Amino acid sequence: LEEVDSRQEVLRQKLVHEITNEVAQARKMLPQAPREAYQQLERLRMRVSQSELEPNVRKQLLTSVDRGIAEVEQFIEQNRAEIELDEANAAVLADLDNARAKKAEVDQKLAELVEKFNLLLDERRYAEAEIIAKQIHELSPNSELAKTVIWKSRFVRRTMELEGIKTAKEEGVYGALTSVEESSTPIDDRVPFRFGDKKYWEEVTRRASLSNQSERRLSPAEMEIQRSLEKPVDVQFDQRPLAEVMDTLSRLSGVPIYLDNAGLAAEGVTTNTPITIRLSQPISLRSALTLILEELKLGYTIESEVLKISSEQVRETHVYTKTYYVADLVIPIPNFLPGYDQGMTGALREAYRTVGYGMNGGMLNVSPSAPFAMAANEGGSLPSGSQAMAQFSNGGIPGLSSRGSTALSPMGGPGGMGGGVMADFEPLIELIQTTIAPDTWDAVGGPGAVSEFQNNLSLVISQTQEVHEQIADLLDQLRRLQDLQVTIEVRFITLNDNFFERIGVDFDFDLDDNYNKIPPDDGGPSVAIGLDGATGLPTADFDIKFTQDSFADAVPQFGNFSANASPTLGFAILSDIEMFFVLQAAQGDTRTNVLQAPKVTLFNGQLATVSDTSLRPFVTSVVPVVGDFAAAQAPVIMMLSEGTNLTVQAVVSNDRRFVRLTLVPFFSQIGEVEEFTFTGSTTTRSGSNVIDPETGEPIAVDDQVIEREGTTVQQPTFSFTTVSTTVSVPDGGTVLLGGIKRLREGRIERGLPFAAQIPYVSRLFKNVGIGRETNSLMMMVTPRIIIQEEEERKLGIDVAP
Repeated sequence: LEEVDSRQEVLRQKLVHEITNEVAQARKMLPQAPREAYQQLERLRMRVSQSELEPNVRKQLLTSVDRGIAEVEQFIEQNRAEIELDEANAAVLADLDNARAKKAEVDQKLAELVEKFNLLLDERRYAEAEIIAKQIHELSPNSELAKTVIWKSRFVRRTMELEGIKTAKEEGVYGALTSVEESSTPIDDRVPFRFGDKKYWEEVTRRASLSNQSERRLSPAEMEIQRSLEKPVDVQFDQRPLAEVMDTLSRLSGVPIYLDNAGLAAEGVTTNTPITIRLSQPISLRSALTLILEELKLGYTIESEVLKISSEQVRETHVYTKTYYVADLVIPIPNFLPGYDQGMTGALREAYRTVGYGMNGGMLNVSPSAPFAMAANEGGSLPSGSQAMAQFSNGGIPGLSSRGSTALSPMGGPGGMGGGVMADFEPLIELIQTTIAPDTWDAVGGPGAVSEFQNNLSLVISQTQEVHEQIADLLDQLRRLQDLQVTIEVRFITLNDNFFERIGVDFDFDLDDNYNKIPPDDGGPSVAIGLDGATGLPTADFDIKFTQDSFADAVPQFGNFSANASPTLGFAILSDIEMFFVLQAAQGDTRTNVLQAPKVTLFNGQLATVSDTSLRPFVTSVVPVVGDFAAAQAPVIMMLSEGTNLTVQAVVSNDRRFVRLTLVPFFSQIGEVEEFTFTGSTTTRSGSNVIDPETGEPIAVDDQVIEREGTTVQQPTFSFTTVSTTVSVPDGGTVLLGGIKRLREGRIERGLPFAAQIPYVSRLFKNVGIGRETNSLMMMVTPRIIIQEEEERKLGIDVAP
């Protein structure tokens, strides 16, 4: 009780102290803030009324507070007009202060936003700067600052967008022109296969790996189990229970192995079935399981992140569907043959076909062996069925099948005849069903099924896990064999060596007999006069002449001797003995080495053609065309090609060291073209000339005119060199396909007998001409096998699956 009284006393004293202080404070506030003083006393009375004092003590204290409140109310009532006026003035001042404070806050915010706006412009973040400009406009919509930043942000952004477009255009033009320059960079044809940038190819390799992972149905843990099947394990068991054997193999390989009791029971096997197998060296877990489980008619599958051991029947019924992309296996590699329907020839035939010339029964009237067939309708559609796809025979080239379809070029342009380009799934499906678990397919009542999907050139196969693994392995082997390519270079080298040597002396002299006329018959002395050897008559001056004509006759037959380029020396000695001396001596040697080397890269077993030719038309004959009361002649136009053409088929040996090549290189050249006119007449009109009396020069009044009537045809000279053969060449080696050697040599010697044998003096009476032309043609071939995995390893990229 005393303790309660003591707490009451302490509380009373505290409240008395507060009442005294706050009443005194309220009286001080009364002149300036009477209402605040009133509110303060009201709060004081509230605290006292809610205190825990005894009622009588609390009442006393409330009485004291009420007196102070009464004083304040009296003061307010007495000074109400002044107080209300002061409050109104204070409210106005407060509103002004609030407006100033708000304006200062807005100005501060605007300053921060403007600073941020300028910073974003400096950092070229124009879109964000435009957002800040909109915020400034929201804070101060009518200010010049807001209008300025809005205009500036849009102007700068649009200007920079235009600058960006201009820069992009410049970069695009630069990139395009740089690409042209880069494309003009030649490569070393000794390395015909390159992967390009290593980093890019590594990215492509990773992309392929990710694509393969996305197609797998196994989880990462199941993929690890599949890889662990290749781990080596020791197999040493003697009458050990099946469960213990599986547990041991599980610990050795780290693969969780689960025994399916229901599947074991279906084959009459329990977990205690004894297993006996002893091997002298470790084998893979896959082989160990096969050896152990085959005798028990059991098998294994990977599912639920474990290696499940069950019966073969259960395993065979556990099928799932998988999609295999097989476009590279079902679209045949086309074979390309040279044809007579390319270039100008094809254009000419198409022109004839368009106008309907030479048409017979809706088809072009050509030889049955002509390697083309076109429809006669205006659209130029191809014949339907097999006739449109089998117009080309194998042309006598080994290894070319006539089953493939052909690709015709409508206007005879580039792109020769080739094999089929449509996907053919049947051979691949038949290969899979006949070589991999043939008794498990639906055709024979098995659970497996296969069907092609034409849209993305895929096979959809539903089979067991084991069969899927065999199918994947088969497709991988087929792709590895198909990825072989061969680069073939055929070199046609022509070596020419022309040599001539000419030493000619024309030595003539006259003996003056000092007689200018012949004496009368029997009336004068006897005289000796010269006779002309050609006519047998006396010479004009009766001098005795010594003339030899071997100088012009001793010209070299071969070697392209040119008299105009030979140095000549001539002089004459005039006395009683007149001597005339002309010396011509020349020697020449011309050597040429001409190389033509067509090069082509093709798939293993493919037939390819490379051609570098120009076609020239010749009118070689005419065909009479007879109409109603009219006759004419239609020209027969023949196309001759000049240049290089190579048709080749390459087959790589099993050990990938040799290449069997079937080649038909063809090198042609059009020589001199002569014209022949027949069945015609020629009329010639001569002209007349008048002599100018002043100058004495003739003046042509009427020129000569020659009129010919008839038909003129061309007779071109066509030279070509070719060889058709099959050879086996080592990879990177060279073999001589064939060649031609020609030698023409001649020596001409003319002179005076006996005198031509006397040393030194013989040079005056002997002329010698020597000529030789040597020609050697060689055709060589060099193949290079391209194995993509080897080329990839050269980049240092791991090609392991």
